[in-house]
Amino acid sequence: MAEIHDRAEQAYDIIAKQANNNSIIQGLSGIAGFPFTLGADVAVIPVIYLPLWNSIRQLYARAPMQQDVVVPFLTRIAPDLLTDLALDKILGAVPIAGVYFNAICAKAMTWRLGTLFAFMSSCGAEIPHETVKPALELIRGLFPQDQMFKFKTPERERFVRFVTATGGDDVAEARRRIEDALAALEGRKS
Repeated sequence: MAEIHDRAEQAYDIIAKQANNNSIIQGLSGIAGFPFTLGADVAVIPVIYLPLWNSIRQLYARAPMQQDVVVPFLTRIAPDLLTDLALDKILGAVPIAGVYFNAICAKAMTWRLGTLFAFMSSCGAEIPHETVKPALELIRGLFPQDQMFKFKTPERERFVRFVTATGGDDVAEARRRIEDALAALEGRKS
């Protein structure tokens, strides 16, 4: 159990570092606005997201992911990932004002993806496709957009609890845990 907790702690630190790096890169692209913001969005896949995923996979003793797998995967989940951040991306295309919006969106994206990568890496070597969308929904609920507008970093203990409580080598069990957590989260919202 200590090893699982330690891995989640280390994943948190990796994500925090990459979130800061991504905020700087994306924030700077907001100075000039569109199309530079689009260029930054594409550039961060091999510069931020692929190394982030592979660093986390290494923590869990998993083989690295290749860019030809990561790009289609990120493209497929982008709508679920960006559901509540679409306005941020639109405002990020406005020169100068885009600095703030790009930086907060980059931070949110990095935390959400990093959390997803930690969850998926804890579930095994393969991408647990059937748990990705429910996991993203839960991640959005646990780390909401309003926290990102305040430029707040997700709480370490909350992140560690999520990764250690939902992951595990049994994908079916991980899916059940996520669905239970989603039900509990939605119950609190009503």
